[in-house]
Amino acid sequence: MQLGEGLEVLVDDWIDLHEDGGTNLSIEEVVSKLDRGLALSITPQMKTAQISNVIESYLQQNPAALESAESFMAQFDTPGDLLEEIDLDCFVCDLGAAEDDDL
Repeated sequence: MQLGEGLEVLVDDWIDLHEDGGTNLSIEEVVSKLDRGLALSITPQMKTAQISNVIESYLQQNPAALESAESFMAQFDTPGDLLEEIDLDCFVCDLGAAEDDDL
């Protein structure tokens, strides 16, 4: 699975989870774990692909995180496979931990 496609799956799943009451964390709160300013780029009217693009653009500024994210997504063939393994919050937290390791 390509990074952009995987991010869209994770973002869409998280939005649905939040709207259904499965989590108190909004998409903005999850994305802010990557960078507080990044969440300011997200507006309520944005579509899933636009939010995914914001996250991907952020990753492109950090080659190590981008490579890690691309490698991770490449393991999955279907959205179902990806969602069985991880959700957006865990993905973002794992990326944050990987960035801290690079410091």
